[in-house]
Amino acid sequence: QLKSELEQKLDNYVTYDYGDNQLLLLKLKALILDVIHQVEVVDTLVQGNISSLQDWQWFRQLKFRLPPNEKMANIHMCSGNFKYSYEYQGNAPKLVHTPLTDKCYLTLTQGMKMGYGGNPYGPAGTGKTESVKALGQAFGRQVLVFNCDEGIDFQSMGRIFIGLVKCGAWGCFDEFNRLLEEQLSAISQQIQVIQWAIKEGESTLVLLGRTVEVNRNAGIFVTMNPAGKGYGGRQKLPDNLKQLFR
Repeated sequence: QLKSELEQKLDNYVTYDYGDNQLLLLKLKALILDVIHQVEVVDTLVQGNISSLQDWQWFRQLKFRLPPNEKMANIHMCSGNFKYSYEYQGNAPKLVHTPLTDKCYLTLTQGMKMGYGGNPYGPAGTGKTESVKALGQAFGRQVLVFNCDEGIDFQSMGRIFIGLVKCGAWGCFDEFNRLLEEQLSAISQQIQVIQWAIKEGESTLVLLGRTVEVNRNAGIFVTMNPAGKGYGGRQKLPDNLKQLFR
């Protein structure tokens, strides 16, 4: 019954006459992509004959719940539980949902649940940054993307980290392994301090000699291209930095 309702809804969206209204077209595109994903989830549950809330096929889905008498929605994925933050996103283009998107979301959310950051890794143009941005959109977080290069030092990064921690935004640092090796060690210390404060629920932390208020919605993500393999200027991450990301 749910599947037939979703298919009817999808049919209505696809055949809707939007005229010359480009804003409405953007909304319809986003809704169509969402409903297609919902139909796929229902298909998976029906084919697997799923009847328990604890079954893996349901347990691994990204779910939103609004508890009775509460105004803040909760986000659940496996054992991870997060608050939705209602950041205005605008009418941003949606990411097409694939099985790989699910795996990426699952890895990132479970890393965040354990107090770590996320590290999508792979060749250029495979959607690493877009996946982080799409997950941030689903969480109602502001996602700020920074392109890293050899000219950025630990003090510049520290100032960016302070801003992210104070406003509760996610920072996605593209091509993180282009930073100089001597800077990476100092930056890993800063990331460690931030992750510890968020994980332990601390109200303040000290960074670059400043006491900063901590917003627990903040997050640090890095994307990397493989070192070598035709990508110039990439370093391998030191072990103490590698263990801070999943």
